[in-house]
Amino acid sequence: MAKLTEEMMHEILAPIAAGQDISQAAYGIKQPNILYMLPFFALAIVPGVLMTQKLTKHYIVGLTSSHILVAEVAPKWSTLAVAVDSVKSAQAIALAGLRGKAVRGESGAIFTNIAFPHDSGQFTAKFHRAFSRTNRPAAVAIGKAVVAAAG
Repeated sequence: MAKLTEEMMHEILAPIAAGQDISQAAYGIKQPNILYMLPFFALAIVPGVLMTQKLTKHYIVGLTSSHILVAEVAPKWSTLAVAVDSVKSAQAIALAGLRGKAVRGESGAIFTNIAFPHDSGQFTAKFHRAFSRTNRPAAVAIGKAVVAAAG
């Protein structure tokens, strides 16, 4: 598979969109806590980097008029470009269900951070601005929608 494009992200999210138009799609990750990784980095750099890569979760997040779409994907490690090997899990979270909940949708110089609670726990991911030309604007729009839905 070639580098992950916006069209590919829309295709991955389409099965959980339930016929709704996906207005935004962004690629994000959740890295493990650095305290978990320090022992591996203390052993050597290579084990630390390998463990960080293996424990990092990769997400494609989309936005429709009434839902946040979250797909956890497995990266294709055999390519140098970011490519998706498979979809591990996918779910649609109703924006209305976020009302009154503690959410986060912050945008910094490099990352946009999005966090919100859902049925299976807390979703947290960071979206790098350099992933693609549309990743930052899409992540910012999704973050604003999450914050607005929480009211």
